[in-house]
Amino acid sequence: MSMVFKSHQLQSENHAYIELSKETLRRQLSILFPVAGIIFLIIAFSYFVSTNSMWLTSQALLGALLCQCLSLVNKRSESPHILIWLFIIYTTANCIYGFYTDGANLLNNTIALTIPLLCFFTLRHQFASWYSLLFGLYYMAMSADEYIHKHLQINEALQNISAYAMVLVMAYLLAQHRNEAIKRVKDTAKKDFLTGLLNRKGVEEQYLHQAYRSNRYLKDFSLLLVDIDGLKDINDRYGLEVGDQVLIMVSQCLNHHLKGADSLARMGNGEFCLLLPETSQMEAESMALQLLQEIKNWQLELDDAQNISVTLSIGLTLVEYQNFSLDYIKADSALLRAKNWGKDQIAIG
Repeated sequence: MSMVFKSHQLQSENHAYIELSKETLRRQLSILFPVAGIIFLIIAFSYFVSTNSMWLTSQALLGALLCQCLSLVNKRSESPHILIWLFIIYTTANCIYGFYTDGANLLNNTIALTIPLLCFFTLRHQFASWYSLLFGLYYMAMSADEYIHKHLQINEALQNISAYAMVLVMAYLLAQHRNEAIKRVKDTAKKDFLTGLLNRKGVEEQYLHQAYRSNRYLKDFSLLLVDIDGLKDINDRYGLEVGDQVLIMVSQCLNHHLKGADSLARMGNGEFCLLLPETSQMEAESMALQLLQEIKNWQLELDDAQNISVTLSIGLTLVEYQNFSLDYIKADSALLRAKNWGKDQIAIG
């Protein structure tokens, strides 16, 4: 039986990195909310036993109920960021209220220390920084007020402030480390593992940026597709490792001819794409001729003293569609003509 797929069913997923997406945050909240609910129940019990304060007990029970509701909504909600904001705001309000009623006791200090951790591990870095700093200023003001009214010794107030500052800095550094790791892996996901050049995903982003600029400022924008002639024969005769070395050699040759704003990417196999902003068709053709001549001077020397040299076929086109796929098809058609003409050729599409 034949299988038929819709095009939208076959969208590629990038498995190279995991960031704090909605799905990731939703899974984290599915653990956080039930655990927080249990903690609120324990706090409610401790208030009921130690203070007989029905108001404080009811506040803690309300927190447990809120966590239960947030946990249920989290299973169906499309906006987990709203849920974590509600949780953080409620926790902050509870902490502030606790400071006004009970002062800087152990429970209120502990809740205060969790706020920067919650912020940095669930919110965007900028939001987390501002929220934690603002709450930190309030926390220091409350500790100073407690000292002024003799509820705290100076050493206790300084210990509270130091503890908050330490947790804030640690949360900031850990979140920064996580974000830098995500950024590095994201960058890696846009690059070809063999040559270090951009891959198709990376060059498409550059294309969109340069196409917008060329259209806005009415500048020429050229696209070159370069293919190594006979790469399959090299792989079959000398092995894949030598083929990889040929790819690296050609990538270095192409990279040698780039100007400041130019971009170079490996599209797959022996095919490379050059984006040449502010470059006319005549200038792009002149550069392509230089590449054809230059690559003949580059040779790969093997361990047995054999030298391998290659030629290139180039398809050239002016960007006009502001759509990478359409302009790529034009350049690819030109590249195919260059191949059919006997290789080591340039064709214009």
